[in-house]
Amino acid sequence: MENDPFAQLIIWHQEREHEKIVDRIMEIRQSDRDYETVSLLARAMNNLERYDEALQQLLAIAKLGENDPLWHFRVGYSYYYLKQYEEALREFEISNKLDPKDGATLALLNASRGKVDGKKKKPKKSAALNAMNEQTKVEKLNSVVNVADKIKPFMLIEHDNGSASVILNVGTYKNEIFQSRKDEGFEGGGYDWGSLAAVFLEEKMPEMVDIIHLDPEASMFSAYSDNREAIQSFVLGFKDACEDDDSIRDLFSRAVLD
Repeated sequence: MENDPFAQLIIWHQEREHEKIVDRIMEIRQSDRDYETVSLLARAMNNLERYDEALQQLLAIAKLGENDPLWHFRVGYSYYYLKQYEEALREFEISNKLDPKDGATLALLNASRGKVDGKKKKPKKSAALNAMNEQTKVEKLNSVVNVADKIKPFMLIEHDNGSASVILNVGTYKNEIFQSRKDEGFEGGGYDWGSLAAVFLEEKMPEMVDIIHLDPEASMFSAYSDNREAIQSFVLGFKDACEDDDSIRDLFSRAVLD
């Protein structure tokens, strides 16, 4: 590789040329790959949806990654998309403990927890409703359901610390919008959604620019905020804009490739 072994890899990651990253690193003898090189290889494989291979690479450097929140995040990411949610939850919990402020970790931590909890037997409605005034409980549940329905395929996730996140697994929803600027490098990945959301915030909700934090990954759009009401207002407004074809195309025309 070049004198700076990571310079070109960083450029390729920014350009979403993940296959090139894999090819270049695989040219290095396995015994010569250090922790950082293997980590970048695994990240590229995750971005290519080669989750099994990414996990194998990460587990090979497990001892070195024991105290690295990013290592645990990438392991959890692989497990999550392999639908091994209990393992994913374990890794995201460790990553969150090591780096509590990372929004992507919080989002996937709660998404994993929801998947795990969903497998457990739910209590009967009558038992749950006895915990508080029935009318208040029903109104609250209806409100949550209504928001969840309105923002699909976005998902709103509330965290125990009072913050909240919104995530979107990208690839199908409104992909035609991004294809309109494919020749410029837009592909509809998480970073492209982040660029679009940034324009939306600046032009439609400028008062929330410093409140809503965008934290996308290659295959997932993620935003979070310490203000639950703010993140809910953002995702409702963003979804409405996405459903207005003329409006979203106009906003996207000013999006800058990340």
